[in-house]
Amino acid sequence: MKKTLLACLAFLFIGLAFTTVKAQTGNDIFGYYTIEGKVPKAFADISEIHLAGDYGAQQTPPVHGMIRPKKGKDFPLNKPTLNGKNISFTTATVGGFSYKFTGTFIKFPNNEAQEGTVLTGTLQKFKGKTKIAEAKVKFSYEAGD
Repeated sequence: MKKTLLACLAFLFIGLAFTTVKAQTGNDIFGYYTIEGKVPKAFADISEIHLAGDYGAQQTPPVHGMIRPKKGKDFPLNKPTLNGKNISFTTATVGGFSYKFTGTFIKFPNNEAQEGTVLTGTLQKFKGKTKIAEAKVKFSYEAGD
């Protein structure tokens, strides 16, 4: 009986350890994403998009990230949807404005320095429920602390 219990506990421990390592090394999106190239005028006020990834999901309450403007208050992200290489998210409304993004990772950064484009997609800006801007954008990546 003790051997069976020990075997079950060992199996459970190994399974949990493998899951944690996979989460940390598989597709962690944590980091800071900056629009590359010529920034569309409607989005020129964005400094960066921060995706909190696995780290943020473990916080209480969970933190998903934010769109950080060059001036003013951050736009907290609602829980992003990550399906394979595809990601989508919306932000909370701040000062009557909000954002929506749908895109695809060209490569997952996994909290390591990357050169070039890592994420592409469509960024939208809303005033209330009215879409006031939309652009195809590419993002470069900077690892977080």
